[in-house]
Amino acid sequence: MKNSFTDYSRKMRDASAVTTDGELKARFKHRETAAKLRELASTLDTFGGKRFLGLTKDDKEVWISYTVDRETLTLDIKATHNLKNIAKKAPKRVTVANGEHAPDDLMTARSIDTGAVTDSTLRYMQQLLDLPQAVGKVDGKCSTQLFMYVSNAIYEGRWGLHENKVRWNDVLKSWNFPAGKYFTIYG
Repeated sequence: MKNSFTDYSRKMRDASAVTTDGELKARFKHRETAAKLRELASTLDTFGGKRFLGLTKDDKEVWISYTVDRETLTLDIKATHNLKNIAKKAPKRVTVANGEHAPDDLMTARSIDTGAVTDSTLRYMQQLLDLPQAVGKVDGKCSTQLFMYVSNAIYEGRWGLHENKVRWNDVLKSWNFPAGKYFTIYG
């Protein structure tokens, strides 16, 4: 039997030998944009956002939010209401950066919308809220893994050089988060 990995590697090597100028320009542009986003992230004092989870029985909006401070690397996670009080779950994922306004159509979803809040989503968010103060932290500072868990669950960020918006991974690469020990949210 032929080694399919060797065949694949040879095909990739041969394909890279005929890379077009357009492909190279696209790669360089992507790398340049990523570097600018990391540079922009290094100028931020805080990073964070919020996620819409649903409505209470009184039609009050329930949000979960977080903020990380660049200087101290402290992480603050909070919810506007007890998550057990959610009567109607969000039918789509709605995330907003700190300081930005939420869209008006929070409870309407199109067929292409994804990220509906489920019981599992609420359990996970509650686990994030209930994490002991020492878990995922190194000398009181948020670790890389804790930041990844929280940012991916609540607000990942958006990117746009002209709007001064960055993603979680730009912040992760630009700020000096300590590595910390491996842990899971569920213990």
